[in-house]
Amino acid sequence: MVQSERSERHPSRPDPGVALGVPGCTDAVEVGRGGFGVVYRARQAAYSRWVAVKVLSADWAGPSRARFERELRTLGRLSDHPHIVTLHQAGRTDAGNPYLLMAYEEGGSLGDRLRAGTAGDWRDAVAGGIAVAGALETAHRAGLLHRDVKPENILISGYGEPKLADFGQARPYADRPGNRSTVTASVLHAAPEVLRGAPASAPADVYALASTVLHWIRGAPPFPPADGESPASLLRRITVDPVPDLRPLGVPEQVCGALERALAKDPARRPGSAAEFAAELRAAQAAAGLPVTPFVPGEPAAGRVPASTGPMSLSARWRAARALSATVARPSRRPVLRRSVGLVVAVAAVLATGYAQPPPTPTPVSLPDRLELGELRLYAESAERVVSVRNRTDHPVPVQGLTVGGPSRAALRIVADGCVAHRLAPGARCELGFVVLPTVAGPVRGELELTVAGRTLRTTVSGTAAPRRAAQDDAPPGRCYADAYQVGASAYGYAGGLKAISVKQYWSPGCRAAMAYVWVWKQYRDNIAVGGGTWTVDLAVRATGPGSRQRAVGQPYELWTEPYRSAGRCVTASATISPTRPGAGTTATTGPWCDR
Repeated sequence: MVQSERSERHPSRPDPGVALGVPGCTDAVEVGRGGFGVVYRARQAAYSRWVAVKVLSADWAGPSRARFERELRTLGRLSDHPHIVTLHQAGRTDAGNPYLLMAYEEGGSLGDRLRAGTAGDWRDAVAGGIAVAGALETAHRAGLLHRDVKPENILISGYGEPKLADFGQARPYADRPGNRSTVTASVLHAAPEVLRGAPASAPADVYALASTVLHWIRGAPPFPPADGESPASLLRRITVDPVPDLRPLGVPEQVCGALERALAKDPARRPGSAAEFAAELRAAQAAAGLPVTPFVPGEPAAGRVPASTGPMSLSARWRAARALSATVARPSRRPVLRRSVGLVVAVAAVLATGYAQPPPTPTPVSLPDRLELGELRLYAESAERVVSVRNRTDHPVPVQGLTVGGPSRAALRIVADGCVAHRLAPGARCELGFVVLPTVAGPVRGELELTVAGRTLRTTVSGTAAPRRAAQDDAPPGRCYADAYQVGASAYGYAGGLKAISVKQYWSPGCRAAMAYVWVWKQYRDNIAVGGGTWTVDLAVRATGPGSRQRAVGQPYELWTEPYRSAGRCVTASATISPTRPGAGTTATTGPWCDR
């Protein structure tokens, strides 16, 4: 279904139009065309409304008839959903061509809008994705797979509401033709396993919807074809390359995570239904403080059937690759790819480089592919993060080992391990806890590698470490404090087994001066202050000699030194706390930092 007219939606002076031969419809204007039929906008005067009329232009006795009848039955069954295009009636024109008469969605298609450059608002895209997920879940509960979710098949109503359209490729779950493996979906939004020729599934529809939402946000599909790129290269990127990162565009972590999971190469790692995907997007809206978009699924009419990922014959793989070569299309500014000898060679290359391989065996447990930590503080331990591991099989699986890898492995520390040396029961979960202590500014990237049933699974942990600014520790006013940032790790002093003080060293590049800061922990203050107890804090920053010193008596909880111009020398910061109660004093000194 395409409604792609770019001109005025409600002309004040209707064109004479085409004589459709549909009773009650006048002033017809073509608004979309494809190999299957032509879509017209027409005036239905008896109802004072504009309608969309889809007229079959292909051979009525051929396969187009089956597709047309399938779309008629599907829309008749589902079009009462608020986010599925509404079917008003069907029949034949005076010339004998079958037609569908539907609501005319004056906003055109999402594809039109994206081509016009209206992408970029992740809030609108997420809300639209949730709405369409309700339509998709309704179809799935009715036992139907859409198989061609893409921006061109999402129409926008006059009220800005998205409507899922074009059910001509829809098939029942049980429809698994054994003698064909033709790919009918748009290559740019089709799931990798579909591109390999595997049967469509609910996770494949979820992938296509997530791909459409990502396209909605960034203005381009996840893997747009490059100028002059061969079909083999495009297919390779779709099935191998990671999903584009939307975080630099200001898209929240929870939204990015939901899209990345739904766009996983392995269908077993995606949300199992459109409802699950919508739940993740709704949770992301709530986390961002936005109103949560209603999710409207229809009542179940037929149970869902798990996706089939069985192996294919070589001939079926060939047919799938050949179908792909004929359906890869460039954006409108470039010509559509056509069959040629070179294209046959490219398809052969696809088969030779592994695209004829059966889908990989699903992993025995589920764990996130990636965990984004956001901005971290240099030399400061992060809050504990938890990775949840779930057994997705119907039998117990052994968790045999856990290691930390990646370029920033020294910064990662496991603090809780409830998984290793356990056998997870079917459906059971366990958790891994870790913290990050970055010591180098810039990107942080580590990997948690879990060995499960003899297989190594990885979660990539990433973030960015930035220096801690003096203002974050309530530095005094002054030019030297204004640009100061922490250098080196904090030092800690303990009393009675608990942290008593932490000492930091700061450096001002503008003044070329160092300064020290000490914090007295509340747990220490509460213990010493009982009965009116007090303490003295001595704080210093120095190279050799006295340096810069400060002293406070009573019940101080923090203290700064004056800036100390180190003049190219190595300096340290140290603090001593001496309470009136004996036996509870302690000292802490940072490592040296050199101004060179």
